[in-house]
Amino acid sequence: MADAVTPPRIELEPDEVAGLIRGSRLLDLRADTPDDVRRRWTDTALTAMDALCGLAERRGTDAVWDALELVTHRELLAFATLMASELAESDFTLAPPKVDVDAGASGPPAPGASEASEADPPG
Repeated sequence: MADAVTPPRIELEPDEVAGLIRGSRLLDLRADTPDDVRRRWTDTALTAMDALCGLAERRGTDAVWDALELVTHRELLAFATLMASELAESDFTLAPPKVDVDAGASGPPAPGASEASEADPPG
């Protein structure tokens, strides 16, 4: 949901989002790509990411997968790589995990261990 500071997400259908990803031409980026062209293509990819987020908010994860299955494996890798680097350079942080204080501090037993074996060690 948008507030006064955050603009609303772009509303596109899965095939339109895939078209934006393809149109960003990330596979054509090279070290010698002129800065203005690089910025234009990167901005197109960022717009695609915004539209993908809007799609997720409106129609859920299945709609996101519908969009992503329309691009090639190489396009998806290029898009994911760029988005990961964009997130790394942003102020984005995940909220810390919620701790259930009623569950206790020890948490669940390790795989293969039973609670009885932890409570009463052999001896």
